[in-house]
Amino acid sequence: MLSPVEPVESNIPMAAPIDPPRHIVQQITAIWADQQQSLLCVLELDKKHIAIAGLSNEGMSLFNLNYDGKTLSLDKSPLLPADFSPEYIIKDLQLVYWPLVELQKLLPLHWHLETDNKRRRLYYDNELRAEVEYLQPDAVWAKSVTVINHRYHYTLHIKTISYDTLSE
Repeated sequence: MLSPVEPVESNIPMAAPIDPPRHIVQQITAIWADQQQSLLCVLELDKKHIAIAGLSNEGMSLFNLNYDGKTLSLDKSPLLPADFSPEYIIKDLQLVYWPLVELQKLLPLHWHLETDNKRRRLYYDNELRAEVEYLQPDAVWAKSVTVINHRYHYTLHIKTISYDTLSE
């Protein structure tokens, strides 16, 4: 169902979960080589954890993952490739949605992020590794985004279907 694409960069650590508490439903379309696959992701997020459920377009559960800022746990369907890793989804979503200041704290030597109102670009030295284009920017949560990973040759189209802030 999903490509065994690499995360934005495997040597960049995942960021900690962030507030406010929220529930988000997104349609994610992954394009790589000559393939394209879509799935629905249900994301629950607060300062203590990130939970993502991946569903096929028919509603079949593909994976459930939880990340508490230290430990990542995964329950995945045998329909997914053996080398599919939940880090891939979390790291791409963090590149898109996490505050820039939080991401910059994590970047190892030689890595840097550049940003403006419509784009984020991740570089290793002067080599562009990944970029985010905000097609429908929003101060709270961008509604339509494209992620291009130049190093691992895949593109993600992310469309937010619903976004709800939760009470703590």
